[in-house]
Amino acid sequence: MEKPEDFWAQLSDEGTGYSVIIEDDGAKGYAYLLDSEGGIVSDVWLYNRGPAPEAVDWSDPSKLPFSNPAEFVSNVDFRPIASASELLVQWQQSADRLIEAQLWVRGQLFAILQQGVAPGRSRLAAKDGPLARVLEL
Repeated sequence: MEKPEDFWAQLSDEGTGYSVIIEDDGAKGYAYLLDSEGGIVSDVWLYNRGPAPEAVDWSDPSKLPFSNPAEFVSNVDFRPIASASELLVQWQQSADRLIEAQLWVRGQLFAILQQGVAPGRSRLAAKDGPLARVLEL
């Protein structure tokens, strides 16, 4: 069986210097919000490729980043991201200067990352968990 393609993309906001990295290691996808110095200020699980595990050994750092366990994953059918052309980030900044990045995939709001809030919100989260919170549409 052929291994799925890894995917990586970075979308930046010229005005603030913040950026979002989308990374798929062939087993799961994540998004990371980076500040202007390149430090991660928020992260969120986006999807698993294949069946979600029933349990995860949170104590094993060699498994980072973790796949999201089945109890936290919705059963919505999703085709993994394959190209940066499928992505759009809309940037917002609140009065208290916090940055929010809304990640759109193929024209649908898919995740929200906000500076200092982890985990972020994901469209495929069935309930709030350690890797993602529910994105209510």
